Amino acid sequence: MRYTNDFDNNDSIDLYSSYQDISSHSKPKKRKRRKKKSAVKILAVICIILVCVISLGVAGYSYAYSIINKVERTPLETEEPEELNITTSEYDGIKNIALLGIDTRVDNTSGRSDAVIILSIDKKHNKIKMISVARDSYVDIDGHNKDKLTHAYAYGKSTLAVKTLNKNFNLEITDYVTVNFHGFSRIIDYIGGVEVEVDQKEKDHLNSYVIPKLVKAGFKCDLIERTGMQKLTGTQALCYSRIRKIDGDIERGNRQKEVLAAMFARVKSMNVAKLPKIAEMVFSECQTSLSSSDIMSMGLWAISSKPEMENMSIPNDNVKGKGQTIRGVWYYVYDIEAAAAEMKKFILETE
Repeated sequence: MRYTNDFDNNDSIDLYSSYQDISSHSKPKKRKRRKKKSAVKILAVICIILVCVISLGVAGYSYAYSIINKVERTPLETEEPEELNITTSEYDGIKNIALLGIDTRVDNTSGRSDAVIILSIDKKHNKIKMISVARDSYVDIDGHNKDKLTHAYAYGKSTLAVKTLNKNFNLEITDYVTVNFHGFSRIIDYIGGVEVEVDQKEKDHLNSYVIPKLVKAGFKCDLIERTGMQKLTGTQALCYSRIRKIDGDIERGNRQKEVLAAMFARVKSMNVAKLPKIAEMVFSECQTSLSSSDIMSMGLWAISSKPEMENMSIPNDNVKGKGQTIRGVWYYVYDIEAAAAEMKKFILETE
């Protein structure tokens, strides 16, 4: 069985045989665009933080617990630290969680981790911190030598993705949350769409390339009729979040942040009576190794402590990344040890 992703016929992976070239050949390009400040990049953050907190505050403990039980539980293949490539003990009192956005066009959990975020629950400093890591990062993957970070999930699902993050960045991750493209679009429809500004270049590319590709893959999606600020459906917002050929992966990340900021704004403006049902729908789209008690504990802490939210990206100004073609495949290459040190400094707030 061959799985093809990213709305691009040259991005594919054979899930049952040897490695195939599943690279994205996009290279970052500079483009002027207004910046959106957001502490999140992928939908899983909303699933386990925002909706959890809101539903707890609105619906009460017992009902919130029943909603959280809608999440599909799939434990990691091992809980042994050494088997998860955990070789340090520097994050005492901080819980690091892998948030993975899966780029499958089939409604299941096969595919690659198109978006990777490290979520840190830092009760010591009363903060929730998020680090987005470039999917094309050139990293060491157990059993597959050096490859793209995004491929770890395709090779070995959440367990290998967690092991890869731990091995390269010493993050001591023991849990994950995933959501796929179908879940992403459905959740946006659940909340009634999102307000996003679309420029002429984006509109033209959406209507001529991205949306037709999505429709061919079996999604239902109307063309974008105009430019400017407008409400997008779930599938339209998904297409908007997937644009990369007109600029690159960096700008795609910015568009993802715009969509999620719009989702936050939409949820905050909703009638509180509707939130428990929305929470139930959102949680039903997620898969995680976290227990209900874990999620409840985080939610109750977030309600009582009102933590600040901070974010960072890797690579960044302190960890310079560059595009490099290796064996005919384009990668994001940067100093992995320097990136690990940058993450540690950000999470632990050390100098």
